[in-house]
Amino acid sequence: MDRTQAAVFGLRVGHATVGDVWKAACEDIVERTAVSRASVWAFADGREKLVCLNLFDADRREHGGGMVLLRADHPDYFRAITNNSRVVASDALTHPATRCFAGSYFKGNDIRSLLDYIVLYENVAVGVLCCEQSGAMREWTPADSACLQSVAMLIGTVFLAAGG
Repeated sequence: MDRTQAAVFGLRVGHATVGDVWKAACEDIVERTAVSRASVWAFADGREKLVCLNLFDADRREHGGGMVLLRADHPDYFRAITNNSRVVASDALTHPATRCFAGSYFKGNDIRSLLDYIVLYENVAVGVLCCEQSGAMREWTPADSACLQSVAMLIGTVFLAAGG
């Protein structure tokens, strides 16, 4: 979490941008959990959609973003993440909250497992951190969950102030 802490500090003192925080968070998650991809998403339009602020692909060592998920298209996922503050899907293709992504997104990216945590700002859900494992299914460990929770708490402290 060293990159994320440094980026948050840099943002607060004016030496980093909000984009630096999102990139650092995704890189820290990939490094600490050895996951295939990590991303930061922000709720928009009254939590009717999620917008990808940054996605880091570990294999390609590339950052991207801009994708949008609509509640209307993925109601089970939105209900699960907002009601439970997390989604733990070792088999993402069949999990009730994530199977809605199976046909398009998961197959196109060979995603097998998903671990997501809500990001809170002053106890309000403002975003989601996402871990994706491709190639093979993965049983998520308590250490994986603790990593995501820690990063979510840290970036939550600056999320809205930083323009998340």
